[in-house]
Amino acid sequence: MGEQSTRKSILPFSIHPSHLTLLVLTALLLLILNLDGIMYNKTAIIGSASYWRRYPVPKFNHTMMQKVETKNPHWTDRLIQCGYQIHSFTPEERSEGMYLMKMIKWPKSPNSAVPFQKSSNPAHCHFVILNSAKTFYVGDQLQVMLQMSDFDGHPKRYGGDYLQARIHTPALKAGSAGTVIDNENGTYYINFNLSWPGKVEVSVLLVHPSEGIQTLKRLREEQPERVYLKSTFKYQGVSETTVCNLYLPQTEPLCNFTDPRTGEPWFCYKPKKLPCSARINHLKGGFVKNLLIGEENHFFQSSVNIKKPILPRSPMYIMVQPSPHTTPALRDCVRGQPMVSPSGFYYQDKWMPTTCNICRFETPAKIEECLHRKIVYLFGDSTMRQWFEYLTQFVPDIKILDLGNPIKVGPHLAVNLENNIVLEYHPHGPPIQFSTIASQHLQLISNKLDEITGGENTVIAITLTAHFTPFPVEVYIRRIQNIRRSLLQLLDRSPDTLVVIKTANVREQPPQIVPYYSDWYAYQIDSVMRKMFTGINVVFVDAWEMTIAHYLPHNIHPGRIIIKNEIDVFLSYVCPSIQR
Repeated sequence: MGEQSTRKSILPFSIHPSHLTLLVLTALLLLILNLDGIMYNKTAIIGSASYWRRYPVPKFNHTMMQKVETKNPHWTDRLIQCGYQIHSFTPEERSEGMYLMKMIKWPKSPNSAVPFQKSSNPAHCHFVILNSAKTFYVGDQLQVMLQMSDFDGHPKRYGGDYLQARIHTPALKAGSAGTVIDNENGTYYINFNLSWPGKVEVSVLLVHPSEGIQTLKRLREEQPERVYLKSTFKYQGVSETTVCNLYLPQTEPLCNFTDPRTGEPWFCYKPKKLPCSARINHLKGGFVKNLLIGEENHFFQSSVNIKKPILPRSPMYIMVQPSPHTTPALRDCVRGQPMVSPSGFYYQDKWMPTTCNICRFETPAKIEECLHRKIVYLFGDSTMRQWFEYLTQFVPDIKILDLGNPIKVGPHLAVNLENNIVLEYHPHGPPIQFSTIASQHLQLISNKLDEITGGENTVIAITLTAHFTPFPVEVYIRRIQNIRRSLLQLLDRSPDTLVVIKTANVREQPPQIVPYYSDWYAYQIDSVMRKMFTGINVVFVDAWEMTIAHYLPHNIHPGRIIIKNEIDVFLSYVCPSIQR
């Protein structure tokens, strides 16, 4: 959930009468925690800037990797079972994978089976704003603390709950995501940067109880193919459809569609009457049902413990005063800047990054000016297709050429001849879960990158998370390793190429999709992706925080105002010097 660090006591030095009740409640809570043996004197409030960095740069070295490898089964074991070839992994890739698997290891319950009554209950949990008696200014940090309790009202003694949090001011359409720190003893701290003046409210969600997380981990390990795909084979009037996946039990003959360049496997059951070469498409299959056993269903209830608000023990807001200091001007948006958290905030519905001064592309003409003589490749899933749709709808002179592909699938191509703009959208390869896509369009991003010449007028944007959440993390790591290798080769031959990485979106979480598409799955692989692209000359568009911080309900396909802000960030890197 976040990084541990040295923590200091943060009790106020004076008590204002208007805050007496709040301080008494806070003191009582702290007393309870200490009486229960919880060492509160390790509390951390914000110190250095690095403390706020949710995704620190991984320090890979051979000595550390060798230590990791000797303690755990190798991460490639599952991949080999799925058909990957061990000789295709370099020693550095093998070591990196072990490090990443260790990095995302999640705290677990002390007992393998926790009764529902002893699981996390947000209704019995309340957060407290620490140091609330002080006067807050823009630029200060705010910290919130909570003690998780079970359905009997007893404090929990272990961590592992998955929380999301934000601060917001509805009247100003302002919001920012928080960074959660799991102390692994039932207590959590949530840190926020205060970036605007006024009445600032705090909202905290229990996305999943720790017991639900253990269920999700079990499903990922025991049911790695719980989402399956299909393909249709057709020849001389005969048509058959069979099940496809990364791994298929060899109960009947298989068609092997392993990619020859990357070695990434894909299999379909062979049709009864047709050859494997007769495959014509790839389509959505289905879901393995009835995955939850025993009391596990109770851990996934929308009105009880899925994205359920945790209420404050006292008023959930503070008043923030304007900063007494002059705010330093931000520089232009240039590639290679480190990813920080929080990466920005909304104000008047406009995303304000913390690291650079973005442009606002309010007119079609301004976007045309920015994209003049550019060829833009958009690779990924439907959340990247939203960028294509926004640009072609907002700029009517960028005309879509009808390639005969389904609107919600692609690939798509649009051009503006007057400004020499080319815009392409390509869906990533399997395990993509679109309705129906022609098999010749099932191209891996790494292979597409190998075909691009690159240069100062080439822009590439990539997102790759949503369709990988039901599959093993090991598969995702290998996919990103291959993409990164191709990107590095592209940047080596054409260093002026701009590469943009869009992070994952949070999404709606009805119980029926959680075993396949939980935000926790997305959070884990998004963390992996950020690590793996750290230190490379690329740009990040932090859709994760942009979708958490906004007031719109969570949706895998966020509203137009969020997409507009993503495009503003994206284009600010494409043409940072454009007139504001």
